[in-house]
Amino acid sequence: MDQDLDRVRKAPLFSGLFPEELERLLAHARRRSLKAYETLFSEGDKAAAFYFIVEGSVRLYRLSPQGDEKVIEILMAGQTFGEAVVFLGGHYPVYAAALADTVLIEIPTNDFVRVLKENSGMALRMLAALSMRLHQLINDVQALTLETAGQRVAGYLLAQCPEGAAAADIHIQVHKNIVASRLGVKPETFSRVLATLREQGLITVAGNDIHIADRARLARWRDEAYAGGRS
Repeated sequence: MDQDLDRVRKAPLFSGLFPEELERLLAHARRRSLKAYETLFSEGDKAAAFYFIVEGSVRLYRLSPQGDEKVIEILMAGQTFGEAVVFLGGHYPVYAAALADTVLIEIPTNDFVRVLKENSGMALRMLAALSMRLHQLINDVQALTLETAGQRVAGYLLAQCPEGAAAADIHIQVHKNIVASRLGVKPETFSRVLATLREQGLITVAGNDIHIADRARLARWRDEAYAGGRS
């Protein structure tokens, strides 16, 4: 675990903790390895732990009564998930599965709650981090309900750009169908929007590698997409 401490410390959830607090929190944590597409937990399972991704990627998803999958979130190395359920002491509301070979740190909920009860300051700092995550989820809901498919795809590409960059080369690390599900669009719609952006000279595409020639132009296209009636 020692080799993972620096990585864990950089996660937003833990960034406000003192070194000794983090060490106490991870005292009974353990590493877990998942193969690509292996399920970590299912909807309704007892929430016995939450997780930090050391390597790889994880998708959180739900299944409709018809068996259709809706991706709720795509998580990459350096992110945490499952932590909100800890405070409820309940069951996981989603499925979690690896998108690639993945290494996790599994943090038992009982130890986590005990440490928080002993340190109110630590609890408040972690709640602040969770609040930021909640705001992001609210923004995601707004995008799914108010934005066109074109706006969602353009917004996703813009979110991958380094802050302040005028142009950017990005690599979609997961299958495009997974991204489409996360954005609430059909795979063919996702591909159609990419084709439109390519035709307008806003991006070039080579497999999962996308070059954004002018970030400001793409942002303007996104902002005008609804008004222009584009899908």
